[in-house]
Amino acid sequence: MNEAEKLLRNVFRFGEDIDAIATIDRSRADSWAHIHPDACYSLFGPSGSKEMLVGRDAFLAFVTRCAEAISERSDEIVAISGIDEQCALVHAKAYRRSRATGEDISYEWAMLYRVEGGRITYGADMLDADAQAFWGRVLG
Repeated sequence: MNEAEKLLRNVFRFGEDIDAIATIDRSRADSWAHIHPDACYSLFGPSGSKEMLVGRDAFLAFVTRCAEAISERSDEIVAISGIDEQCALVHAKAYRRSRATGEDISYEWAMLYRVEGGRITYGADMLDADAQAFWGRVLG
């Protein structure tokens, strides 16, 4: 098990019977200490295409905006797999409901992370076309 897999298993509380993503306290800065202050994320945003976020604060603002746009959510981490020395892939099932319209969706997502010095320094997500379109409508 590499450094990235160890960190992500702890962050997502993999193996515990809870929705660890939903239990993260977004108001506490130390909840995000596992992310390097200069981390970069390549994520599907409201444009429906990839957007580069630079810095933990930019990622936090994005996550907060997403959380505010939905009324219900759950995630089930399916697997966390180490890749090479610094990278790991997180695979999960998600359920979301739009706060504005009540539209709901279930989908699977994957995120590749790089960990250096005990912190996430890079992340890139992968969503299918339906999930990308949902987030485009919800955040657009």
